[in-house]
Amino acid sequence: MAFALETERLIVRLFTEEDIPTFIEMHIKPEVNLYLPKRSPEEHRTFLLEAISRGNVPLNRWVMEEKATGNFIGSCLLREFNAGDPEVIEIGYSIDTPYWGKGYGTEMVHALKAYAFTLPQTKKLAAVTVKENIASQAVLLKAGLKAKGTVTRYPETLELAYFECGAE
Repeated sequence: MAFALETERLIVRLFTEEDIPTFIEMHIKPEVNLYLPKRSPEEHRTFLLEAISRGNVPLNRWVMEEKATGNFIGSCLLREFNAGDPEVIEIGYSIDTPYWGKGYGTEMVHALKAYAFTLPQTKKLAAVTVKENIASQAVLLKAGLKAKGTVTRYPETLELAYFECGAE
């Protein structure tokens, strides 16, 4: 059975090649891309094709769609926070502008957090944001992660706000 999570208003599912143009269209918007690593459309295509090729695995990148309409509203991911350390799982997401401020981010983080702690290796869930990304930080706090200072990443030159939580 293919990976899928459902919440009251969202479906989180595997990417397909048909999702790639919509994902790229969302990520070329300056507002969406403001706090994300800058990538070309071809770079986005490449890493989405990698996610698609991984298929139904416990850690991957997925589509978020609105349950009521089937609209693509963004993407989310779970991955090892530090490659080779399977105990700390990172959550990440991006949401298209028409869906900002509607609680979808918090709803998705709650669902992925619950799912991550069903994986036997997960001891902690972590997330990072650019320090100026107050809206995403609020989402993480509402979903039960705690601010834990900063970490340096990408590629060890960017200081980011760091959040984490353990199993509840």
